[in-house]
Amino acid sequence: MKKIISYILPILLLITVSSCDQGFDELNVNKVSPTAINPNFILNSAIINTSPPNGTLIYDIGIVQQIISPNSGVLTGANYNQDNRNASQELWQRYFRSVIRNTRDVIDQTQDDPSQSNLTNMARIWQAYAFMVLTDAYGDIPYSQGGKGYTDQINFPEYDTQQAIYTDIIKELQEATAALDAGKTIATADVMYNGNVAQWKKLGNSILVRAGMRLSKVDPTKAAQVVSAAFQSGVMENNSDNCVVRHDANYQNAQGATLNSTEANNFYLVESFVSYLKDNNDPRLAAIAVRYVGATSGPEQNAARASTDPSVQIGMPMGHDNNTIKAVATNLGLASFYDFSQVDRTRMTRNTAPMFLVTYAKPSFCLPKLPNADGLVVMPNNTSTMVSEHIWNS
Repeated sequence: MKKIISYILPILLLITVSSCDQGFDELNVNKVSPTAINPNFILNSAIINTSPPNGTLIYDIGIVQQIISPNSGVLTGANYNQDNRNASQELWQRYFRSVIRNTRDVIDQTQDDPSQSNLTNMARIWQAYAFMVLTDAYGDIPYSQGGKGYTDQINFPEYDTQQAIYTDIIKELQEATAALDAGKTIATADVMYNGNVAQWKKLGNSILVRAGMRLSKVDPTKAAQVVSAAFQSGVMENNSDNCVVRHDANYQNAQGATLNSTEANNFYLVESFVSYLKDNNDPRLAAIAVRYVGATSGPEQNAARASTDPSVQIGMPMGHDNNTIKAVATNLGLASFYDFSQVDRTRMTRNTAPMFLVTYAKPSFCLPKLPNADGLVVMPNNTSTMVSEHIWNS
């Protein structure tokens, strides 16, 4: 009897163990976790992440002398022409990690599927734009291999020269824009234009105008060819064609979030910017600027002191810190540096303000001066007039 029991117990144990293994693999598969993502949504992720990060407020907007801060520390940047790696790396990281990575993925998934050719070419246009922003900011960058760590496991991409980058960006924009076809499958999930092929074509050509103008001082002949061809193919025609990333309370504008929170009292409009708008009676000043007249501290920058009257706006000169700017403010008759004009954060840079990336205004500003190879400036009505300076940089 004891022998029988000694045989039965191991057999029962084996049966129990084997029964535990049945369905084990299926049990450990998450049935609600996606194994693939629709490439339409991946492109949407690339689009919304193209809205610039906070670092551009410290560098890019200061470099073009629009907004600066007199304070150092985390806000050090364009005002002092100093390196601030925490800010300067933000655009690089945001675009390579969340824009280029995604456009590469979309192209990789769809380029061999003729039914998704429109989506492929939309991603190519967006990728060209993102790379243009990156090379304009940093110069030589990983381009031909950039963003391929995810799709091709290239973890140490080679850097390309800016000349080579712009040559290929122009090629990509020309090819992708021409290949868009309203007769093929429309990517209606597109967050920018709902897959509207005509508007994507206008976007591609409008970016081409910008790319061509970038070459105007290094290769005016090439610039003239690119820009003229882009206009002939059709650029943005009105503000309904604008390329805009929209924000809301959950997905906030990065600059707006900064200017309406911890740094609300630390950024000011630059003197040269305000003076130019005032001297030219530019109506945009009334929409852009606000001055908290007589403010001596951040808390005194309140609605009771707010004035959007263009005549009272005073921009802050560059190159001063929060100590030296005090004497400047005194000499100008201001109560303190808090009395300088700011961008109106209740309108222009609110948390939910849209981010305009490419607009109808850009190609419109380029219309009066389209240099061609003969040194002529081609006017909107297709007439030509000779000018002394035919190389015009955007």
